[in-house]
Amino acid sequence: MRHHHTGPIFAAVLALFVSASVASKYYRDPIHTPGQMQTRPKVVHLSVPANKAQVAPCVKLVDAFAVPVLMYHRIADLTPAEARNPLMRDLTVSPAHFEKQVKYLVDNGFTCLLASEVEDAVRNGKQLPEKAVAITMDDGYRDNFDCAFPILTRYNVPATIFIVTGTVGATGHLSWDNIHEMRPHPVGYGSHTVTHADLTSLSADKLDYELRESKRVIESRLFERITAVAYPSGQYNRAVTQKAEEIGYLAGWKKGGGPVQPRTDPFLLPRVRVNGYATLDDFKRKVWSGVETRKMSSDLD
Repeated sequence: MRHHHTGPIFAAVLALFVSASVASKYYRDPIHTPGQMQTRPKVVHLSVPANKAQVAPCVKLVDAFAVPVLMYHRIADLTPAEARNPLMRDLTVSPAHFEKQVKYLVDNGFTCLLASEVEDAVRNGKQLPEKAVAITMDDGYRDNFDCAFPILTRYNVPATIFIVTGTVGATGHLSWDNIHEMRPHPVGYGSHTVTHADLTSLSADKLDYELRESKRVIESRLFERITAVAYPSGQYNRAVTQKAEEIGYLAGWKKGGGPVQPRTDPFLLPRVRVNGYATLDDFKRKVWSGVETRKMSSDLD
């Protein structure tokens, strides 16, 4: 009687299955070519969180978009010592206030975008929803995972985090495991350099290192192309923007300047700061600034 040796075959198949499962968890996205976006849900006209929200047919896409791209840092409750520090109070939005802000976006029918989608529309002349915002967070604090991420997940709202690669894994900052875990939500990522240095003060060699190495490290960890840099403290000059473009970035984010509009320089994209002092009324003015900008532009036509 011939015996079939199925044991080794079964073991091999099982090993391949486990490997594929692990790979799909940590290396889900390929390196993107310019203009590509990962497929993901968008939040539109929702009053409650949804697992797979889709763009509703009633969403109007426009050529003359104006998108407030919100700029956060920490999402956390301050310790007594931090509460006495003006800088920490400025950088930190409490989870309770952040949830009220996110809920306001959802309840009021804003389309929530990744920063990369805004960049792509500017570069390639694409339309965007007439009532849209994007959430970004700078520096890569651990509370982005512990406090902000559960809220984003609850309301099915995407965000983009600009990472300082030299601090990943340090106390109070995101780990690579945190970063991988947030990706499928989705959370997008960009560079915030290696050490958060003032790029305008660096020698040519150090400037090249800060921009090139941070991009390389994130790409090697995430297996996707990193197309944007957020300039630390919003500091830039012509040498910085030229070097960013030379290295292969497709966009650069500063701070201040109002909503992003179609004719914005891709390497001088503005953001709207949300700090720890902002009331809900302040927040409402910031997120409605895109609609108001479009209205004023149309009145002038």
